[in-house]
Amino acid sequence: MVKDEEFINQVYGAVSKAFKTETIYLKGKDGVGRIVLFDEPELIPGEMNRYKISNPTMAVFDGEKLVMVVEAIPKKPTPKKLVGPIPVCMIARNMIINKKDGQKEYELNSKDSKFLLLIVVPDQGEENGQRSERILDLNDKFRGVMDLDSEYSNLKDFAICEIEDVEQVLDKLLKDNL
Repeated sequence: MVKDEEFINQVYGAVSKAFKTETIYLKGKDGVGRIVLFDEPELIPGEMNRYKISNPTMAVFDGEKLVMVVEAIPKKPTPKKLVGPIPVCMIARNMIINKKDGQKEYELNSKDSKFLLLIVVPDQGEENGQRSERILDLNDKFRGVMDLDSEYSNLKDFAICEIEDVEQVLDKLLKDNL
């Protein structure tokens, strides 16, 4: 079984290959403490916790524009945990990157704020072929149910994949959306 840190580093490696010139923030790397998503564009100091909705694994920026959020889930997730990042990213309106040298805040409330989401889970294994099929099925079902084109959604597109498919799925996600 792959350790959490190895899993996250493997996902980071695939993302780094795809985004050579963009800035990639990863918790614990290059002084990054936490990456936090909020559901409000303007945060009140001292009350920010009430707007916090998620701590994603990675965030990719092209200059000041958020391009992609990555959720690496090292343990085999339940369907609820697997798809939870989709609605969270849809309603994200602000992101703060906590670094050793201070915070960087990014408002995500303009029409240009739409970003991609990649959710990566461990390989489900040969004996769990049904679980692998289920991941593909969840991709399709949620794509059909979620209205990503809504004015209320900041999520442009998403993909859920197993770690063995991360490079291929990431390439397709980028090709379809950038």
